[in-house]
Amino acid sequence: MLPRSSSVPLVAAMAAHDATASSGTSVRRCRVVVADDAAGMRALLATLLSIEPDFDVVGVARDGAEAVDLVLREQPDLLVIDITMPVMSGTEAIRRIREANPRVRVAVLSGERQPLPPGADAILVKGTVNEELIAVLRRLCRAGSQHDAPPPADC
Repeated sequence: MLPRSSSVPLVAAMAAHDATASSGTSVRRCRVVVADDAAGMRALLATLLSIEPDFDVVGVARDGAEAVDLVLREQPDLLVIDITMPVMSGTEAIRRIREANPRVRVAVLSGERQPLPPGADAILVKGTVNEELIAVLRRLCRAGSQHDAPPPADC
């Protein structure tokens, strides 16, 4: 496995991810969309998650509108989204995503400690130690969203 470092190129991380995935290990992989307007943060998060055997990054977005489009198209298990972004804020993106897919888990990234935004399942302060961040995201993937819709009456 590659070390968790921002200096690991995304291509190398993807190769490590592919090698892990093809090793025969049967792991339920959490499908993730990463949304952040900072290219470096987007790449770092995608790399960190891609080298883990239980995460599958299915898309990255640079603004809230792209995040909404990706989540609606890819139907991920988890969205990791920056709260402050151009075009559409993270808060508005979460609101729109919740309307369309209340089952997706949402982890919000913020530059500072703040209350949990409406519709979010967790908030992470940027700069959180990688292992802690991965642990929180794993817990979210294993648990359902606190915003899950109730099952239909005919179930």
